[in-house]
Amino acid sequence: DGILCNGELITLTNTSSNYGSTSGTFSWNIEGAENIVEQGPNVTFVYSEDITNATWRLTYSDESGCESLHQIEQSVNVDLIIADFTVDNEVICDSEGVIELISTSTTDLDGAFIYNWEVNNNPISGTSPTNTHTFSSPGTYSIGLTVENSDTGCSSDLEYKENLVEIVGETMFS
Repeated sequence: DGILCNGELITLTNTSSNYGSTSGTFSWNIEGAENIVEQGPNVTFVYSEDITNATWRLTYSDESGCESLHQIEQSVNVDLIIADFTVDNEVICDSEGVIELISTSTTDLDGAFIYNWEVNNNPISGTSPTNTHTFSSPGTYSIGLTVENSDTGCSSDLEYKENLVEIVGETMFS
């Protein structure tokens, strides 16, 4: 039991006394998992969401008809965090202005979440699900967000939206 972060692999190892025997075969059955890979004595897999009482089975059978089964029921808590966000304004006129950053991230209900925002790969202050940023010069800016659960240490991948905000220069003449 425990908490798994997004995409964290679970590895089970066949420790059977007859592993390596040439007369029989082993097969894994991993209920509800994704990306199941068998390699040698190991099987690896992931869960993308919480699962209650998943069944993990290892079956041995040989040519003489012998068969044995080892089975475990296991609940898995996946700390699913997917960063996403919107901004209230993608175009600001007159060379400067403020935008509001709004997290639309997917998070589990359990935990204290920290929202790490960045503009053009530079962190900005504030760790709330909504934040503001002031732009003071014309240009095109990229925005990023990573969300971390401070209780579990799990975090999302960086959600980075290139060239999301454009600050248009002021109109002048002389």
